[in-house]
Amino acid sequence: MSESLITKKAISNSIKEIMKNKPLQKISVAEIVKKCGINRQTFYYHFKDKYDLVDWIYYNEVVSSIIQDKTFYQWSSVVLEVLKTMKREQYFYTNALSVTGQNAFQEYFFAVTKDLLSEFIDQLFENNKIEEEDKNFIAEFYAHGLVGVVVQWARKGMNEEPEKIVQRLSNFINDINYYAAKKYFIEHGIDKDKIINKL
Repeated sequence: MSESLITKKAISNSIKEIMKNKPLQKISVAEIVKKCGINRQTFYYHFKDKYDLVDWIYYNEVVSSIIQDKTFYQWSSVVLEVLKTMKREQYFYTNALSVTGQNAFQEYFFAVTKDLLSEFIDQLFENNKIEEEDKNFIAEFYAHGLVGVVVQWARKGMNEEPEKIVQRLSNFINDINYYAAKKYFIEHGIDKDKIINKL
């Protein structure tokens, strides 16, 4: 493990500990660096601010570990792993998702979800052409839905089991996928049989 990564993990562990007892909005960089024994200059060398740090934690502890070798047809397992991780560290993610506005974790969560969905859409259409604007619209639509569900789940205390949420999402998305894809393929003259059979 590189020295830089060791430092980043020390900083991330520091903010996690503080967030167990304090809202993210009220945590200062001074508190974070004091807890892990580094100076402010070192913190700002690695992160722009505390929100950038929270984003880094999510990406490196959740996203990077679950997206390797995942395809559209495994999207439900990706969502399930995200929810399970969030539930295991409920104090951290509930705290992070409570912040709204500029640089809030919700914005980053949405952006990462949208990017992941865009990759899945590319896999779904394979060699069939899809307009970039259409792909962007589809990815945004589902990203808003998924993020909205997760945020509400967090605000209600994450009481519902991740498996139940994923099952509901699967039923909804599979139905919408079929009808939306069929309509799109007909309108754009794409060979739909190959793809729809996969849905």
